[in-house]
Amino acid sequence: MQQVTIGTKNQIVIPKYVREKINGLKPGEKVDVYALDENTLAIKVTEKSWLESSYGIMKKPWKGIDPIKEVEKMRNEWV
Repeated sequence: MQQVTIGTKNQIVIPKYVREKINGLKPGEKVDVYALDENTLAIKVTEKSWLESSYGIMKKPWKGIDPIKEVEKMRNEWV
């Protein structure tokens, strides 16, 4: 366990070895902070919504393909 100091703006820095153990913790990420009792804090990484976690997932498979032409092609197959 390592101690951290609360700065003048009431901010803390999460130690590097702790950040490295937590998957997905990067600058700009959101975390939830809970007061478990008057002497204990808990910090939990905020779970991303399905929309946030799946954003851009089809970027590589659709690379170089014109989506409008593909939709037109599918429409023509239905007729």
